[in-house]
Amino acid sequence: MDHPIPRLPAGGAQVWWATPTHGTDERTDLRALLDSREHTRWQRLRLPASRALYLTAHALARVVLGAHVGQAPHLLEFSAVCAHCGGPHGKPQVLATGDWQLSLSHSGQRVAVAVARGAPLGVDVEQVTGRPDDLVETVLTGAEREALDRCPPGDRAAGFIRYWTRKESALKATGDGVMIEPVQLSVSPPDAEAELLAWRARPRPLVLPHLTDLDPGPGYRACLAVLGPPPHVTEHDASPLLLPSPAPVGAGAGAGV
Repeated sequence: MDHPIPRLPAGGAQVWWATPTHGTDERTDLRALLDSREHTRWQRLRLPASRALYLTAHALARVVLGAHVGQAPHLLEFSAVCAHCGGPHGKPQVLATGDWQLSLSHSGQRVAVAVARGAPLGVDVEQVTGRPDDLVETVLTGAEREALDRCPPGDRAAGFIRYWTRKESALKATGDGVMIEPVQLSVSPPDAEAELLAWRARPRPLVLPHLTDLDPGPGYRACLAVLGPPPHVTEHDASPLLLPSPAPVGAGAGAGV
C-alpha cells in the first residue's frame, strides 16, 4: 500500500477503479481493514462474487480515505444511517474526518470508489447486460424513451444503462436513493454530454447535482454526480493499492505460517 495517492485539490473529485479481489477468505490483510459492522455484512454474503465485490469496495475506500486524512485505514469510522427512515442502509458518511465525502458502487467486475471534500457526491457503475424492459417506465420519461428508441438497436442497451447511471448517481449524491423513482428526473440523451435537465420530485434539493460521465472500461457505463459547481474529476487505477502485503523475509514453505 505504498502506492502514492495524489493530493485532492479544492474543487476536485477522485474516482478509483478496481476489479474484485477474489479469494477474499484468504485476504486477511484486507479483511482486517473492516470494522465489525462491515465484517458482519461481508460474512452474511453467500456468493463468492458478492463477497469479493463488497470487500474490495470497502477496503479500497478505507485505503484511499486513510491516505487523504492521514489516518490508519482500519481506524476510520463510517456511518450509513438512512436520512429518511434512520435505518442502517443510508449513504456512507465518514465520521471525525472533517468534510470528506464518499460514494461506492460495484457491478460485474468493476468497483468504483469516489471521494471529494466539502461536496456530497454519488457514483454509479453498471454492467451493460441488456435492456431491462420491465424497468423502462420507472426509469425513463416519455421523451427519454422516444430518444432511446431512435438509437440503433445495437446501442439501446448501453443507452439505457447510460440513462440509469446518470440518474442513480444523482440520487445517491442527494441521499434520496430508492426513495425517489428515477423517472422523476430528466437527463440528457446517451449520446450527449451528461446533464441533469429536470428534477420533478419533491422536495427539490437546494443544490442540484452536476453530472460527469466516467470511463469504467468496455461493457460498462458509469457516472459521477457532485452537488455544487462542476468539479475537476480524475480517474485512477486502484489495483496497486490492493496488492497483498509482502511476505516477511524467510516466510514461506517450512516457515510455520
